[in-house]
Amino acid sequence: MDVRKLVVGVSPTKKLYLEDPYLREAKAEVLVARKERKNVYIVLNRSIYHPKGGGQPTDLGFMRGEGFTVSLKKVMEVRGVLVHFGKLSGRLPERGEEVNCSLDWERRYLIMRLHTAGHILDHAIRESYGRVVDTLGANHGPPEAFTEYKAGPPDLEQIKFIAERANEVVRNGREVRFVYVTPEELPAKARGAPNLDRLPPAERYRLVVIEGINAIPCTGTHVMNTREVGFIELKGVEETERGFKLYYDVR
Repeated sequence: MDVRKLVVGVSPTKKLYLEDPYLREAKAEVLVARKERKNVYIVLNRSIYHPKGGGQPTDLGFMRGEGFTVSLKKVMEVRGVLVHFGKLSGRLPERGEEVNCSLDWERRYLIMRLHTAGHILDHAIRESYGRVVDTLGANHGPPEAFTEYKAGPPDLEQIKFIAERANEVVRNGREVRFVYVTPEELPAKARGAPNLDRLPPAERYRLVVIEGINAIPCTGTHVMNTREVGFIELKGVEETERGFKLYYDVR
């Protein structure tokens, strides 16, 4: 199915996770529902589910209404509208119906910890290399978390330094918060952030700020304090065509 056709004339979805990543349940209104075999595409007026994108994997969970349940398989964003795709049990929801949305919280919270850990590693990499190192890609979630950096691979001493510095930030219990800035404010506010020259035009940007560490444009979900990350374990380094991938986990 061409999901672009589903969102024609539909207003952008209110993304509840941007304001409260800890929100596990919410009610929403069905705007569009299209069945495809045993599956369904659903567009809601608001959503707690983060789509795949920005280095973050899709959220999972359930939508329930009178006479139906949807088990989410993936969430996509098309022109500001979130399209939810999942297995349908029961009847097809109707436009205007209310649904009860619930997150796979264990998965979401792991993603939050891993994504914040990724921002902390950006800081540790910057300190190790003595400059801001641009990123080429990332997966801040299961099954395997990594960030790809545009630089030569670190040696063993650098890896040790990166791990120690990253976990020092975790232990210090730094506050993590978000702020919105204008394009004019961005260069001064986005401290220690990679890839600023690759940002698409926008009326405002959401910065995820780790107090005293960095402020990075990001629409992902994060923990409120670095202590929640736990312990950052570096799992390996893989040289790539344009740089290297740093694999990591949290525990």
